[in-house]
Amino acid sequence: MIEFKLRLRAITLFTVGWGISEVLGADVVHARKPTPNGYSYYVPGSTVKGILRTEASRIAAFYGFSSCGEIEPGRIRSAHNRIGEVCDVCKLFGYPEESGLEGLSAVYVSDFRVVGSPKPIVMTRVSLEDETLTAKEGALYTMEQLPPGTEFEGTIKLREGNLLPLLLLAIASLRTGRFGRRSMADARIEDNGALDSIIDPRWSNLLRELRSWLWEGETR
Repeated sequence: MIEFKLRLRAITLFTVGWGISEVLGADVVHARKPTPNGYSYYVPGSTVKGILRTEASRIAAFYGFSSCGEIEPGRIRSAHNRIGEVCDVCKLFGYPEESGLEGLSAVYVSDFRVVGSPKPIVMTRVSLEDETLTAKEGALYTMEQLPPGTEFEGTIKLREGNLLPLLLLAIASLRTGRFGRRSMADARIEDNGALDSIIDPRWSNLLRELRSWLWEGETR
């Protein structure tokens, strides 16, 4: 089992939405867990894994990996039947089988706990029409957001070393894409050099880059 820490840092005002809002002072609030002293902000592992899967699907073909490009179970099966095997993205992140069970994922992503005690900001936002990207009339809402620079830390475990490069590429791509609602996040691997003996030398530069923040000093 390959295991390493992953640290996330908000580059913009940051929100990963949660389902309970009416008693917390905003229409959209950041995900949180109960603690003995109240609650603590966090990012669900399922959210991080979903973003990584999306990024892996988007970039896989550019680096010699396969992706069926599908998320609907029936279409995934059809795509795999068409190419004659399970694609690399589904091998890494799992897929629904015909029996209804989930194809075993090769990667485990923990929840990401907040570092420190960031102070949230409640902002008023305007909803947009999906097709025209113009403001919806009267569609204002409030959003709880954590400030740029807020950090979270979690753990990633991987069963198959041959899929490590695809996972690293997905992490690298995460750093330049959207994270949650209107947010961006940087990512940094913390492994104390443990991955050096595992990774193919072709990917060593990528690993080295991922051990440092991409957006050092850049928050907005």
